[in-house]
Amino acid sequence: MVVAELKLGSIILPRTESPQAVSRLAEFEWFHKIETENDLVTPEIDDLLLRAQKMYQSVDDVVKGLQIPLQVGILEILFKGTVIKKNQYELDEIETIVSDLEKKGPSIIENAAKLLDDHAATQRSIEEYSTIKETLGIVKKLNIDLGGFGLMKYFYTNLFVINSTEYDEISRTLEGIVIYKYELESKDKVAILVISDAVDSDKVLKVLRTFNANPFVIPQGLPQTPSQAYSLIESKLADLTKTEKSLSGEIAKIKKSIRRDILSLHESAFIAKEVLETLRKPGGTKRFAVIQGYIPKRMESKFKEVTKQWMSVTEDITDQKMLQSAPTLFDNKRWVRTFEVITQSQGIPKRGEADPTPMISLMWPIFYGIMFADLGHGLLLMGLGLLFKVKGQGNLARWGMLIAISGASAAVAGVGSGEAFGFHMIHIEPIESLLEGPLKPVSWLVGVISVGELTFEQVITILKVSIFLGVIHLVWAFILRIKRLAKEGHKTMMITEAIPNLTLYGGIVVIMMCAIGSSYDVMNMYSRAHDEVVPWVTIFLGDWARVWIITRIAGIIVIGSMATMMVGGILHAKHHPEDGGSAANVVMEVFLGKTVECLAHTISYARIGIMLLVHAALLLTVNNAYQSLGGASSPAAMAMIIGGNLGIMMIEGLIVYIQSLRLHLYEFFTKWYDGGAQPFRQVVPEMLYNQLIWKRK
Repeated sequence: MVVAELKLGSIILPRTESPQAVSRLAEFEWFHKIETENDLVTPEIDDLLLRAQKMYQSVDDVVKGLQIPLQVGILEILFKGTVIKKNQYELDEIETIVSDLEKKGPSIIENAAKLLDDHAATQRSIEEYSTIKETLGIVKKLNIDLGGFGLMKYFYTNLFVINSTEYDEISRTLEGIVIYKYELESKDKVAILVISDAVDSDKVLKVLRTFNANPFVIPQGLPQTPSQAYSLIESKLADLTKTEKSLSGEIAKIKKSIRRDILSLHESAFIAKEVLETLRKPGGTKRFAVIQGYIPKRMESKFKEVTKQWMSVTEDITDQKMLQSAPTLFDNKRWVRTFEVITQSQGIPKRGEADPTPMISLMWPIFYGIMFADLGHGLLLMGLGLLFKVKGQGNLARWGMLIAISGASAAVAGVGSGEAFGFHMIHIEPIESLLEGPLKPVSWLVGVISVGELTFEQVITILKVSIFLGVIHLVWAFILRIKRLAKEGHKTMMITEAIPNLTLYGGIVVIMMCAIGSSYDVMNMYSRAHDEVVPWVTIFLGDWARVWIITRIAGIIVIGSMATMMVGGILHAKHHPEDGGSAANVVMEVFLGKTVECLAHTISYARIGIMLLVHAALLLTVNNAYQSLGGASSPAAMAMIIGGNLGIMMIEGLIVYIQSLRLHLYEFFTKWYDGGAQPFRQVVPEMLYNQLIWKRK
């Protein structure tokens, strides 16, 4: 079990001193606060939180307005090599961060905020004037002053824009009312000037509204003559577009110049806000606060040291409710820690559940290395991963290390396959000289699992290795399930289901090996004539283990395992009718489901060898094309060899990653793992651009 053992840490202090306690816990970091139902708030913390939230919001608005990504992207790292170094932040209290934010923040974001406001206002004006221009564009040739139009003492006059097809009907409806028609540039529209008695104004408006036509109005502040208003709008839009372009250029410059400072500022504000929000409601009474949380047992002395000015208590967790809700904190070694990202994708292990990360750290490089076995490709992939590790941040750096390990394992497996960019290593001059010289004692390792020629024997060998790895992986999963059931006290299920499932699987695998040993003479494997050795089995059991006898032993084991599982399943269905099972269902599930499942899951690991064969076949195709196009002397051949290798690396690298992930998440985890626990949440979240340095008083 490589999950940290936790203890319960408690601090009892005057409520007015809560901000100092928040600072000390932020310094300690490894504190997972237990939420309480207490509604008592601490004004001193709330005041700080309000200031931090206000500062964070103002900085966040600028960051979003400038469209600055919170992390450096993969492409920027690859093509620009961008690295943002951490800013060392010295402080003694959490209030120091808030005060510094209020002091330094405005000078960093003020100009950017003003530019963003001006840019937003300019864009709004452009949109407004564009809408008016679009409207005036219909009647821009009319040289009529609309300023005096509307309802007068004796007359009603107004301009309307209608569909051309509706003019005749409107004329008939408004018979007796003066209507002047003006042709427009758009043949679909016409402008009409309506002149009527004041008493007919309601009738005119009612009729025209039925045709979705309203009086044409030019906004106040613009000339009321359409032609003059249109010219003025065009001039204003030209000026606004020029201003918008200038502001965009200034924003791009300021975005580049303040990027590091504003990201550091943004993260500092976020950290202050998060810490204060996490600890803003300590339990206790009106005058005394009680802050409780989980801490790693190995950091108990440090917790007592940073909280020694108050009453500080640590104790073992004995309450069952607290034990069930306790978070999970990984405690893996540095190498294993890299693979925690894969475990987290399936869920954090629950209390008492084994952490699968150490197993992943062992099997992942083997799976990935064999499927992507090529010295050249592996070294390039390792270099890419190290680039992300060194220059990336947060999760990108962790994934970069995983890519680097995967590439290194592919390079090592490439030595075993004897391939470098699809070429036989023993024929590459520098390597050939080394293998004949100082590396001669280990030269036998080169090509030990070669598939370069894609012969039948090579294919069978690599498939045997793949199946063997699969058997180890699955047996490991079955054993972990047995161990888990025993730990949880489910002994009946362990004896009647988990252990027989393991023996059933072992028996089926051995029968498969016997079939291979008998040259696939499945029907006559029991005959004494089949005295051949059983692949892998004879190696472990000794020379007596031959096909005919091992087949019989394995058959008895399979039948006994199935019978035990059937009896256990029928008893379970009898005692738990609410599950809806029946004897017939149990028999069919064991007879067909379990046996086929064992077979299918084992065969699934053949993909390890198949991916290696596909990788080798693709490289062989590219290299043959390279040779046929003229080799190194031909530009077309060089383009083929470089482009082909890059394409294979990108496609195969991704596919191999997906297959490695599938073998763990689907084949392995489903046998025994639940996950779903609450992760341990530190008081201070992970920081990318700042490093807090606490000054001890």
